[in-house]
Amino acid sequence: MKLIQLFIVFLSFNLFYGQEKPILKIDDDEVYISEFEQIYWKNKKENIATKEDLDDYIQLFVNFKLKVKAAEEMGLDTSKKFKDELAGYRVQLERPYLIDTSINENLINEAYYRTLNEVSASHIMVQLSPNPSPKDTLAAFRKIEDIKLKINSGIASFEELAEEVSEDPSAKFNKGNLGYFNAFKMIYPFECAAYNTPVGKISKIIRSKYGYHLVKPNNIRKAKGRTRTSHIMITINPKTKDIKAAENKINSIYKELTLQNKTFEALANEYSEDRKSAKRGGEIGWVSSADNFYPSFKETVFSLKDDEEFSKPFQTPNGWHIVKRLEFEPVGDLNSMKYELKNKIQKDSRAQKTKASFINKLKAEYNTKESFNPKILFDLVKKKGINDQNFKEFNNNKVLKTPILTFNDLTFSNIDFIQYLIKGNLYEKCINNIDLVKIHFQKFVAKELIEYEKTQLEKKHPDFRALMKEYRDGILLFEISDQKIWSKALKDTTGLKKYFNNNRTLWQYPNRINGTLFTSNSKKIINRAYKLIVKGRINNDSIIALLNKEDALNISYKEKNIDDFKNYNTSFDNLNDGANKPIYANGKWYLFFVKEKLVTRTKEFNEAEGIIVSGYQSFLEESWLRSLKEKYNIEINYDILYSIKEKP
Repeated sequence: MKLIQLFIVFLSFNLFYGQEKPILKIDDDEVYISEFEQIYWKNKKENIATKEDLDDYIQLFVNFKLKVKAAEEMGLDTSKKFKDELAGYRVQLERPYLIDTSINENLINEAYYRTLNEVSASHIMVQLSPNPSPKDTLAAFRKIEDIKLKINSGIASFEELAEEVSEDPSAKFNKGNLGYFNAFKMIYPFECAAYNTPVGKISKIIRSKYGYHLVKPNNIRKAKGRTRTSHIMITINPKTKDIKAAENKINSIYKELTLQNKTFEALANEYSEDRKSAKRGGEIGWVSSADNFYPSFKETVFSLKDDEEFSKPFQTPNGWHIVKRLEFEPVGDLNSMKYELKNKIQKDSRAQKTKASFINKLKAEYNTKESFNPKILFDLVKKKGINDQNFKEFNNNKVLKTPILTFNDLTFSNIDFIQYLIKGNLYEKCINNIDLVKIHFQKFVAKELIEYEKTQLEKKHPDFRALMKEYRDGILLFEISDQKIWSKALKDTTGLKKYFNNNRTLWQYPNRINGTLFTSNSKKIINRAYKLIVKGRINNDSIIALLNKEDALNISYKEKNIDDFKNYNTSFDNLNDGANKPIYANGKWYLFFVKEKLVTRTKEFNEAEGIIVSGYQSFLEESWLRSLKEKYNIEINYDILYSIKEKP
């Protein structure tokens, strides 16, 4: 039966590739339509192929394949660096093929339910160190048992004991209440206890890497979805703790928003003290109702009913905020979320369920036989004094050579198992513990089955084979491009300077001014600023402080070089040195103080090095591709190319 299955895999594999005709030939190397289509459709949003699009893409594909062929001829695919990098990618790509997909479906459905429904839960924790002794483990278990007994007997409530004895520091303030969360927010055993225990009841004692827990679900609600959100934040100065100053500033910003003098994005960029988001116009990304934000922040975000709606100012422990709803997205249906959930499961501890089931399937598929007798082995170990230093001296011992595991014509002996234990620093722990030996033997069996299965993936899964080739070629492309283009452009200083001198007219400064630009929404305020500047008695910061006494947003300024004058309804020629009279443009008043007028000129190398290097890289790539196209014979089968119509 096993031979028939392998024959079918081999036959289907050969039929699949045997029926294909090459879409491209570079000398004697043939590239089939399946490889072209895999990359083509991956990089194309539309589901329909056009002749123009195919013509453009086949040229890019030819360039790609030429570079890969050149990399192979240089032997880059034989280097240790290449092999190590490809092996690292392979570890990631193998994962979806080394699980039981049927179990995975159950986990996806479970995760989807827990994404759709959020649970509010409290917990009591008795902490354990990362590597606790049996004595410490037993003491912690007895302590959590005693706590549960007190709750069940009514001596104290869950909340009282969480506050008094829980070793989670936050329990002193929240009585163990963790708020709402959903799938993947907690470690898997904790998540299961929260969702599987009836609301108001106490869970069984659960163990995590942090210790022992009791979990009490408080409520379950439908998830509210998620909102793409922006905010403007004004913090409270920790030294002065001047709450009023922060409140006044956020109220001034809110006034500007309501008067529509400036956009939310402009105000966030200018005033928000969360500088990371300020650079993006205040955007902080997606906020879900189960995320770890302050409750008042989430409540305000989800109180906004329309896109582009913004809130009134409100306070959290971080400071004062105004939030804006950019986009709302309800929880998707199962089909739309399947890929995302699958990826999360693979990275989560719940994936162990799929691995255990997968091992059992491999055992059946490869007709696995186990004949391990731990007592006989370790009686011999003790009798002969075999240890991790001298075990190789006993390689010819009959017991050690005894087969204990066979599958698919592979055989493993007791000596293989001992080497496994020694390599994992498990040998000394196992010598006097038969139960532990049995556990590690099953891990040994699983390891050997998985290692063998990895060698079969290309034969059993054509899509995996194609994916590995894509990654292989991608690594080669990057490496040779670095050698021939990117690094070469930086190291070849002579060639770079020559390229610059031959093309220096490409890089020029336009007419510019260096100076100070004042901005205000008020003609009265900007005219007062003009008079103060002309008098020249106080500096810019003092002008701003004086004119912003009543409103922190009356006027602002920036020191900058300006080369685009269209937005200010003026031109380079119209501006003079010193203070220029205020200009009204696009609903704002501007005042230029020109320190220096800088006329157009060619940039020196050090003034445009980045874009010059980039241009030289493009020049090197074009020259290299021309030489490759002259070196190799290229044949494109346009009949096959134009047979591509729709995305499979």
